[in-house]
Amino acid sequence: MSPTLRAVARKVALAVTDPRRLSCYLRWQWNRRFVRRVELPTGVFHHYRGRAYPDYLNSGDACSFVRERALVHCTGSGLDIGADAWPLPGSIPIREGEHQNAYRLDAFPDGSLDFVFSSHCLEHLRHWPGALRLWIRKLKPGGRLFLYLPHPSMLLWRRAGPWVGLRHEWIPTWAVLVPFLERNGIEVMEYDKEHDTYWSFSIVGRRTR
Repeated sequence: MSPTLRAVARKVALAVTDPRRLSCYLRWQWNRRFVRRVELPTGVFHHYRGRAYPDYLNSGDACSFVRERALVHCTGSGLDIGADAWPLPGSIPIREGEHQNAYRLDAFPDGSLDFVFSSHCLEHLRHWPGALRLWIRKLKPGGRLFLYLPHPSMLLWRRAGPWVGLRHEWIPTWAVLVPFLERNGIEVMEYDKEHDTYWSFSIVGRRTR
């Protein structure tokens, strides 16, 4: 069996033995039936449950849609957590590895970073509160935290949605994250309630203590 098939087999086995994941897997397979690809003079769109989403939302590189704004805040020495193939320029990319990942940043002393940037990563983390506290702890006083996240209105990216299946663990919202950050030493400087052209929103804050 090829490595790819083994990986798929492991995911299926885990889904079958975990009721939460099994439910998500079945809903994902059902929801995939309702996506309709449509080519229009203005481009390719994907229709799903009464909404039309442009095709570029399915091509990755979310960072490019917020890069200019992020670089205003993210200067000096910092990390891009969940960077994948498109890290923020000037950042140290943190990808999923055994010894370094969103939950493990041992190479960086507490209070040592000017910024932490993260694009479309937090929604993949089941234990996101612990991860966020870790990221905040790595910031210097005055260091910036920049979060870029899928907007809750983007149905294709919801857990069990047609484009993500089991890969998203929860739906981040400003209503949950802003109070959490404020309780954990971040002064929230700005945040979006509406989605941008990448159907995403951002939260920007600075560490106060």
